[in-house]
Amino acid sequence: MKRHLTKYIYCSLVILGIITTQSCTKNFDTLNVNPDASSKAVPQYIFTKAQYDGTARMLDLLLGTMQYTTSFNDVAGFGSKYVLSQSPQSAAAFTNAYPNEINELVEVLKAIGTDASLVNLQAEARIWKVYCFSRLTDLYGDIPYSQAAQGYNQAIYKPAYDAQKDIYADLLKELDQAAQSLDATKATFGSADLIYGGNTVKWKKFAYSLMLRCAMRMTKVDIAQAQSWATKAIAGGVITDDADVAKVVYVGAGQDINKNPLALDLYNNDYIAGNGSTNTEGGKYQDVFINYLKANKDPRLAVVSVVWNGGVADLGYSKRYVIRIECQTCGFCDLFGTKS
Repeated sequence: MKRHLTKYIYCSLVILGIITTQSCTKNFDTLNVNPDASSKAVPQYIFTKAQYDGTARMLDLLLGTMQYTTSFNDVAGFGSKYVLSQSPQSAAAFTNAYPNEINELVEVLKAIGTDASLVNLQAEARIWKVYCFSRLTDLYGDIPYSQAAQGYNQAIYKPAYDAQKDIYADLLKELDQAAQSLDATKATFGSADLIYGGNTVKWKKFAYSLMLRCAMRMTKVDIAQAQSWATKAIAGGVITDDADVAKVVYVGAGQDINKNPLALDLYNNDYIAGNGSTNTEGGKYQDVFINYLKANKDPRLAVVSVVWNGGVADLGYSKRYVIRIECQTCGFCDLFGTKS
């Protein structure tokens, strides 16, 4: 009897073990899978984020002071002085761009691949990538470029620094190819494009405008190449109307991510508009910057600055430096001896 009971208990345990094992292993491979996550990158979603990241941190460009401001107080502001600074503020644009918009654009282009029907998505991502990288190399010179953001895809965790001249050469090539590949008859990012809503005509103007900017940056180092690329850019068609300016339009309602980050920061810090009567931080534009704008009759002077007179903005002073641009000979024409 005892032997039979032991046998029954043993059999029961075996059966229970089989049932338990089957219960634990059934769909076991899906237990640790997030049902809300995509199994593959969706280029539209990532591109939207890359555009947002590429524009939302404009404050990073101001943190290093950019030599535009100075102060008689103890806040950062070196004016026209060249200083060696290890402040993280000076590196903010660099350290934020690579893990965000640069990495995101690499993933967008990888997800798009060589699908001919997605040629506009590829072109627009390439153009935006040029914008993001051009800003970085303008700020820091030689930077990781050809191997950048390849840690996940190619296990490159210490990317090499490319020479700025090589970066510029590739940026111009990318713009040329991307602009020519845009096709108004094919799919675009549509509403996922925060800047142009998928308008290929405006993207092409933006590409050629970036090309002209890069060409003008080269005038002091390679005048022949600068002229060649500038001529191609103007022939392709650059931005001449404010309606075509590349920008993300923020809204004043909803979540904070939808609001202008600079204005939001001021709002959160109880910003009160001043009238020139107080300046507790001692912030001022430095003379080299202002005098350059005045000497060149730059129309932006009246936009970026104001002169206070008895608590009232002296608009008459500002207007003296506003000029109409339509009939003026542009800097490009002066430089290369051509007529616009």
